[in-house]
Amino acid sequence: MLTAIALTIFGIKVFQYNYPLTPGTQTTTWDFEIYLDFDTANQPVRIETFIPANSDTRRVSQEQYYNGAFGLRLESDNDNGRKAIWTYRYPNDRKVLRYRARLEGETQRSPLPAEMHRPADREPPESLNDLERQAFLVWSSDMRRRSADDDSLAELILQEIFVQKDADEIEALLPVLPPPLDRLTLAAEALQSQGIRARVANGVYLDEARRRTEIQHWLEYHVDGRDKRYFLGPDPKEFFTIWYGTEEMIRADGVFDFEPQVSIQPIDSSASDVVRKAARADRTPVELFSFDRLPVTTQLVYQVLITIPAGIVLLVFMRQFVGIETLGTFMPILIGIAFRETALLNGLILFTMLVALGLAMRFYLEKLRLLLVPRLAVVLIFIVICMAVIAQVMNGANMRMGLSISLFPMVILTMTIERMSIMWEEYSAEDAIKAGAGSMLVASISYLVMTNKHIEYLLFNFPELLLVLMALCLLMGKYTGLRLSEIIRFRELAKQAEK
Repeated sequence: MLTAIALTIFGIKVFQYNYPLTPGTQTTTWDFEIYLDFDTANQPVRIETFIPANSDTRRVSQEQYYNGAFGLRLESDNDNGRKAIWTYRYPNDRKVLRYRARLEGETQRSPLPAEMHRPADREPPESLNDLERQAFLVWSSDMRRRSADDDSLAELILQEIFVQKDADEIEALLPVLPPPLDRLTLAAEALQSQGIRARVANGVYLDEARRRTEIQHWLEYHVDGRDKRYFLGPDPKEFFTIWYGTEEMIRADGVFDFEPQVSIQPIDSSASDVVRKAARADRTPVELFSFDRLPVTTQLVYQVLITIPAGIVLLVFMRQFVGIETLGTFMPILIGIAFRETALLNGLILFTMLVALGLAMRFYLEKLRLLLVPRLAVVLIFIVICMAVIAQVMNGANMRMGLSISLFPMVILTMTIERMSIMWEEYSAEDAIKAGAGSMLVASISYLVMTNKHIEYLLFNFPELLLVLMALCLLMGKYTGLRLSEIIRFRELAKQAEK
């Protein structure tokens, strides 16, 4: 159950919001700007422009409207797109309006919306007169007779309209629109009349930075269960659809000397930052499984804390299946956390040195027959003195390793020394050294796991994976068989039993 919940949330993040699975993944977003510069003459002004809108396949964020004294109203039309409408009663002088946003583009593999998957009505265009309607029916019937299925029919219609441009039937049926909208509209109407859902799309190609980019037009249609797009010229690597239909992008009333300008600029961004902002903008429940809403300083703390469960899972595996003895249950994890600040090799050297000095002091105190708490206090003070001396000596020798010794948790060192000395007395020196070496081994491996960039990234960006780690611990807790160390230890008995 825990694993199912975690993997469900994980799948939504990865497949619906495109969370990257590796750290440092870069993605290209695009700064998009509509710049409107015009003169006014003390008469009412109304300017309408289509602007980008969010959908399942494209993202718009960081929208900014520079309105000046103008009123602004936004209109959404599911069939055509989203409009920004600026109005002013009696403006004077030259004015500037701007719209700016950050875009994530589409590709040829981007799916079309669900409404494009419904069959179209098999009717000729309503805008044709009787004579044109008859010619259209004859021409479309001929296309259907020469095709084998809807896919080949669509290819044949597009070839007739866009490749064999000199056909008389095509010229007679073209609507009164500027090119290439006339041929695109005819292609969409022809496909619709054959039950193939199609529409004219308008937008920009996202290929390079352009101060004055051209508005592009293409055809979208759905045939035989596949989403397709037909571009005039080479297919763009990335594009962004702004609106649908044959309307002009910008319409202005009451202005003169009108100079509209559409600009795009690529911006390299962290993919994880982009998708997190998109999820936050959508206010989805997925946002709850994220640390983004916390202050940055708190996030940095959790970047460390969130990796501790990974080290604990490793510790459980090493003790439950391998059978490595350690000083205390979670002591190796605490030592591994200390290694984050000292680096592994420096930490092992300094830790071994301090434990050896502490053990010598602990055995000396045994002669004084002190009680537990005063004895621990003396060992702790001695450890602090040793740390201060080592730091001073190494700093005088220009050895940076000594400066990191102060980062060791003194209480952890003290408890490690106490546990090791008790084991030394109650069992043997060999058992104490084995437990100490086992703790160092587990701490070292835990350090490597907890400092792995991929593990840190996955657990911080997908904290629901902690449920998977919990499930693993529950599964390992059910194991009651022999450990690896026990199999090696009793292998001679097993051989004798077989004989």
